This record gives sequence, structure tokens and C-alpha cells, in this order.
Amino acid sequence: MRSNGISRQVKSIIATECGIDAKSVNNKTHFMDRSNISYFECVDALYTLEHKLHVKLPESSYYKYTTVGGVVKDIVRQLKVRSK
Repeated sequence: MRSNGISRQVKSIIATECGIDAKSVNNKTHFMDRSNISYFECVDALYTLEHKLHVKLPESSYYKYTTVGGVVKDIVRQLKVRSK
């Protein structure tokens, strides 16, 4: 899957899990205390991303995911490494 498709899928999952309008989710959308997305919604979204995309997003690294774009970048990187 191309990174553009992964990005769309990540944004869709985050919107669904966080109960927000998918049109409002972009690479600059902030997580946690920087938006209306609670910590628990963020954790649920990250767990869902792990299971649906078969990637590892360690809970100890959640602090580094400040934006949706950061999550997309990490997932794309993992999938590229795995496909080699």
C-alpha cells in the first residue's frame, strides 16, 4: 500500500475512534492535551491502528505522537522496513 493510502486509512481510523469528523483530520491535527481528543481516545486509536495495520506503536512512545502526521510517518516507515 502506498503512503497516501496509509495516510487516508490512519486518518479514517483516528476520526472513527475519536468520534470526530474525518474531514477535520489532517497531518497537523494534534493529539492528547493539544486538542479535543482525550488521552484515552488517542490510546484507543493507536491500539486500533496497531491491529488493523499490523504495526507496533509501543505505549512508551505515545508521547512522541503529537500530530496525526507523526503517526502516519512512523507507520509508513515501519511498513517500508517490513516490505524489504
